Amino acid sequence: MMNYELETKLEEQPEEKPLKILVCDDDPSFRKLVRTYLHQGADRRFKLIEAGNKEEIQQALDNEAIDIIFMDIMMPDKSGMEWLREIVQGKIAPVVMLTGFGSEDIAVQSIRNGAIDYIPKDHLTKDRLWGTIKATLETWKRMQAEDEKKKLMCELEAKNTELERFTYTVSHDLRSPLLTIRGFVSMLRDDLEENDREKVAKDLDYIDNAAKKMEQLLDDTLQLSRIGRVANPPEDVPFAEIVDDALEQTMEQILESGVKVTVADDFPVVHVDRMRIAEVLVNLITNSIKYMGDQPNPEIFIGYRKDGDEVVFFVRDNGIGIDKSQHEKVFELFYKLDSSTKGTGAGLAIVKRIIEVHGGRVWIESEKGKGCTVCFTLPVVKLK
Repeated sequence: MMNYELETKLEEQPEEKPLKILVCDDDPSFRKLVRTYLHQGADRRFKLIEAGNKEEIQQALDNEAIDIIFMDIMMPDKSGMEWLREIVQGKIAPVVMLTGFGSEDIAVQSIRNGAIDYIPKDHLTKDRLWGTIKATLETWKRMQAEDEKKKLMCELEAKNTELERFTYTVSHDLRSPLLTIRGFVSMLRDDLEENDREKVAKDLDYIDNAAKKMEQLLDDTLQLSRIGRVANPPEDVPFAEIVDDALEQTMEQILESGVKVTVADDFPVVHVDRMRIAEVLVNLITNSIKYMGDQPNPEIFIGYRKDGDEVVFFVRDNGIGIDKSQHEKVFELFYKLDSSTKGTGAGLAIVKRIIEVHGGRVWIESEKGKGCTVCFTLPVVKLK
């Protein structure tokens, strides 16, 4: 693989980065022709990378941030069409196909497979080469802008859907204690008229409990809304230290429940908001304790595993488990598997939000009656 770089003397663009052009062709004489035309017609700095075989192409793609690729359709070992499909799928750079055949069928096939343009080798000139480069880069820029627009629109639609669901859930769950308060206020009036002190006291207790429930729902809603807006700066911290923070905060519950907690060794370092991730673990540990059921030997294991290049952290218990039909629903705000348990059911919704703000994902691995494993990913610091 050979590199050629031209420094232009244009003073008006002193900070301009060189345009990185990859030419893939197994014919050295044709590569020399392209090199000559590039130097003759250049009006900006460029770096030419030449590749004559599969290994050189892969090396260039791995080591260089390529701006535009000229690909011969008849490359050895791996055809130009194969390379085209791979490059387009990875959205690496715009591709212009080259061929010595010049047939319309090949041109159409190239464009269908994602090439931006197509040049028959026998039609190549200095002006055609640089004209194609400029037009291709403009097209690529528009395509990237369109892709970004589509991505933002999808994100906006997802946010709107989430907001609608959030609004419905909050209004629905806040209405319940309000209805309770309204009902017992009416009963309270009647009991006051009858001067029944015992019933009045009970009415007031129901009203007080409903008000406390509403306050807790509002607190959890406010906490969820703040995640991502009010945050501590992320830092590199050993995940084991965050586990220690969470265990310290839940120690009283662990001791009262008699749960045996085991922690893995050699956790990696993560780049996170330490307090928020400790909050995740506190929620998961608390949930595991809450849903142990009648397990005579309750256990919780906090660990991690490697799935390919991804590190997956998890909190596993041997409790009652969760049916597969509930794996997604448990992350909804105020959703509870058992309505008789304490709390509002916001815990896993908060966990999901914190993990997603960190760029990770969270999911359940469980079957009813066979324990539960909550898995999640976080940005891991790679050791140098």
